[in-house]
Amino acid sequence: MQKRAFSVLATFALATFISVGSANAATDSYTVKPGDTLWQIATKHKLTVDELKSLNSLASDSIKTNQKLAVSAKVAVSQKSGAVNSVSVKTASTKVPAVLKETSSTNSWKNTVATTVKPKVLNLPSKKVLDNAVEVSLPLLHTPYVWAGATKEGFDCSGFIYYVFSEAGLNMPRLDTIGMHTNSSSVDEPIPGDLVFFENTYRSGISHAGIYLGDGNFIHAASQKVEITSINSVYWKDKFTGFKRFNQLN
Repeated sequence: MQKRAFSVLATFALATFISVGSANAATDSYTVKPGDTLWQIATKHKLTVDELKSLNSLASDSIKTNQKLAVSAKVAVSQKSGAVNSVSVKTASTKVPAVLKETSSTNSWKNTVATTVKPKVLNLPSKKVLDNAVEVSLPLLHTPYVWAGATKEGFDCSGFIYYVFSEAGLNMPRLDTIGMHTNSSSVDEPIPGDLVFFENTYRSGISHAGIYLGDGNFIHAASQKVEITSINSVYWKDKFTGFKRFNQLN
C-alpha cells in the first residue's frame, strides 16, 4: 500500500514538473500567425526587431505563418535544423523608448545625445487617429513601390501616408511630400503615428516622409516596397530633418 502511494505521488510530481517546463518553454517561443510582422512580435515580447532577428538568425524581415520564433534570451531557434541552442543577448529595455534630441544649429540628429522622451498628451480624437495610423500601416509591409501610387496595389512615400491616414479617420487631400510638410507642425516629443521627414534624397530639399513607430523606427514606402527602417541608419540619419504632425491633429 505504501509503495503504491509513493508511486502515485512520484507520478504526480513528474507530471507537475513536465507541465511547468512546458509552460516555461511556451513563453520562450512564439508561433507566427497570419498578418504578424517582426515589429509586432518584438514589441509584444519587449524586444527590438534587431534583437528578435539576432535570436533567430534572421537575415531579413520576412517570416512565415506557423514559423516558430525564439522570443527569450534563454532559447534561440535555428532556421536550418530546428535545433534549440542557448544564446546570450542584451535584455530588452522596458523604459520609454529613447530618441535623439534635434539640435537647433544643424536641424539634424547626428552627433547628438540620446534623451528619454515623455509622450505628449493629445486630445482623444487626435490620439486615436495616430494609433489607427500605426495599425493601418503595419499590414501594408512589403507592398511594392509605385510612383504616385496611393492604393494597396502600390505606393510612393506621400501616397502611402495619404492612404494610411485616410483609412485612420483623417479627412485630408492628396498632397505630395512638400505639401504634407507645409501642412504639418513640428513636434519635440514624437509619439507613434507622427510624421518623419527627410531631405536631399532623390532631389534637393524635403523629398521623403514616413510614419514614426517609436523606438527610433519609421514605416515608409521606400524605393522598392513598404518597409520599417531605423532613423539612425547610415543612409537616413544624415537626411533626417525632424518630426511633424498634421495641423488637423494639433
